[in-house]
Amino acid sequence: MAHTVLFFLADDDKAAAATRLRGPGAAFESVSCRFIEPDTAIAEWDMYFEEPSAEAPSSEQLVVSHVTEPAVA
Repeated sequence: MAHTVLFFLADDDKAAAATRLRGPGAAFESVSCRFIEPDTAIAEWDMYFEEPSAEAPSSEQLVVSHVTEPAVA
């Protein structure tokens, strides 16, 4: 099931924790991403951190990564 995720940068953990119930609001600049599929998003983000690149991974890489990754319980 796809979700909408709001990304933002906080100055520290305390400031980030204060947004838990109400969201970042106007206190922090944020970016909203709609239709995030958690499983494929994690696979894609892992690829960016493992092999940083200026270009996005190909669809084939994402499918292979998603299929071969072990399930996390």
